[in-house]
Amino acid sequence: MKIIVNADDMGYTKGVSEGIVEGYKKGVISSTTVMCNMPYAEKVPELLKECEGLGTGVHLTLTCGRPLTKPVTLTDKNGKFLKYREFYARRVDAKEVYEEFRMQIEKFIDLFHCLPTHMDSHQGVHDSVSILLEEHPEWKENHNVQEIYEVSLKLAGEYKLPVRRACRYQWINGYHGKNATSDKFIELLEENQGKDLELMVHPGYCDLELYTKSSYNTERLRELAGLCDPKVLEYIKERRIQLVHF
Repeated sequence: MKIIVNADDMGYTKGVSEGIVEGYKKGVISSTTVMCNMPYAEKVPELLKECEGLGTGVHLTLTCGRPLTKPVTLTDKNGKFLKYREFYARRVDAKEVYEEFRMQIEKFIDLFHCLPTHMDSHQGVHDSVSILLEEHPEWKENHNVQEIYEVSLKLAGEYKLPVRRACRYQWINGYHGKNATSDKFIELLEENQGKDLELMVHPGYCDLELYTKSSYNTERLRELAGLCDPKVLEYIKERRIQLVHF
């Protein structure tokens, strides 16, 4: 059994990024994805020099921070990306999505001097797998879900990258919030024995920047603690589960 434990949001803030590194060194994190439009992304290549075995992909972003291009339909009056709810409640320009995603991939290549290991996205913007759309299915009529997904797959083909939820690794999303405990992590593995999995996680340290930017802040510490719990490490070792990346 092979599992990828992917820590989303590398580069979001200093605290989040350093927490992910801690989870790689002392826990079960085997992969991460970088938000290349965020200011701290510039510091990430130096931070990850000590993490040679950590798979590093690109975390495509349309709902956090500022774009790397100059889109019209993706931004508010201040030039920032639309908030999560606003993005999913409207139709956006797929050409603008393509150019922005492409620029974020190119930024990754400029920073790391290599291709990312894979593609995924912040708040599911690449394929619209989102809690918000589960709560508001009627929004899918206004948001161009399929068109954006096709853009994502086109770019994946052009750069020859695996994509979350469109590859051989089954995506698991049960380790979050109050469910981010070592027992829950083991339970998820038990429920999916024998399968090759990608477990999406959001660990990190809660610095002031994160606390003021995101409602999901101190919960990241809970996630980190569970991922570094010796009980989890022992479970994986005993069952000879392979921690891998894309």
